[in-house]
Amino acid sequence: MGPSSGSNATTSGNSSRVSPQVLDRVIETIKNQPEMANVTFQVKTQWQNGDGFKITSTGKDFQIGGQTIKRREAFTVVSDFPDELGGMSKAPTVCEICMATINSCISQTIIAYATMMGIQLDSIRIETEGDVDIRGFTGVSERVRPGAQELRIDIHLDSKTASNEQLQKLYELGKRFSPSMDTLTHGTTIKTTYDRI
Repeated sequence: MGPSSGSNATTSGNSSRVSPQVLDRVIETIKNQPEMANVTFQVKTQWQNGDGFKITSTGKDFQIGGQTIKRREAFTVVSDFPDELGGMSKAPTVCEICMATINSCISQTIIAYATMMGIQLDSIRIETEGDVDIRGFTGVSERVRPGAQELRIDIHLDSKTASNEQLQKLYELGKRFSPSMDTLTHGTTIKTTYDRI
């Protein structure tokens, strides 16, 4: 995960409620057992006739090092289109969820590094805008890609005790090691299959 963990923070002095000891254990485990670094998440997405553009995704269990981990609670994520684009405005668009995902991932990355480095953070605020030319999604223009043309991410870190240099370092680490940021900027392999239900 970048800089060595060797936390200076203690659970009692760490108001983020993230345990430096747990992070240290995770890092030591994956150093000694690299296969435990392989995590596989699973999401099931469904749509039913009559739902318009409303899509429901759920997930619960995941795998670490080939072992299934039973989460305490399942999660549900719903997406929709706004009324103005033919939806029912019952949930955020996938583009908004994507922006929330990258914001959350950068935040979690910064929190992890702040915890490992013993830096006290008071708050993180990330504001993101994304531009999508829907001529690509609708097939109106072959020259416009369906994905977002640009995301503008404005990251704000607040700390009463951290130096400007420490906050700048956390900002850089958040951008560099965020899995979502890496996936969106460098791409990934996507394999699809099709089956009639």
